[in-house]
Amino acid sequence: MKPIWPLFFSILSSFLQAALDPIELRAKVSAMYLSESAYCDSPKTVFTKDTVIQYDVFGFPVLGVADNSTHSFDGTYECIIFKLSEQFQFLPSVTATTCIFPNRYFVDVCTASYQNTEIDGTTSSCSSATDESVYLYLSTASNSNDPDVALQPFTPPTPLDSSKGIKLSSSFSVNGKVGGRLVINGINRINASGGTCTMAMPKFSFVKE
Repeated sequence: MKPIWPLFFSILSSFLQAALDPIELRAKVSAMYLSESAYCDSPKTVFTKDTVIQYDVFGFPVLGVADNSTHSFDGTYECIIFKLSEQFQFLPSVTATTCIFPNRYFVDVCTASYQNTEIDGTTSSCSSATDESVYLYLSTASNSNDPDVALQPFTPPTPLDSSKGIKLSSSFSVNGKVGGRLVINGINRINASGGTCTMAMPKFSFVKE
């Protein structure tokens, strides 16, 4: 039996934060998939969760574990997919105009300007009216990990459109036991102007352990 390999969920950030950075950022992640295709075709299910809790990403929680004893994940993957709730909760580090510490605020990361593509190819427009599940695509075929440049992070890239998805800096190779981190970076993303306290799309990336 091959060993299990853990997958961790964390944030790439320091606790020495500037004003209007979050000191707490909560998200729900319910599934993870791997694809050998840079266009995220035929993904393998790493794990799914029936009961999903909201994780504080500053706490470095263990998100899930894949067991090679039931399915071999050995291989090289060009696309990593996470299923997550579109609604994040954040706590600003200080009080500044409309952002009041220690109040917590909610933000929908998938708004009406985004498309959401499920792993079976079904597409839909996001809505801020409900807390929907969305699929985050990180691929070596995508051209940017900057949320202000990556126009459709919840849709996989195609041979004709590399602006979709989030840039995966390198292939993710699995050979026995290995771990990784989904990085959700909210630094400098809180906005206290405009009459409400809100947060722009955080920066996503994946780091192999």
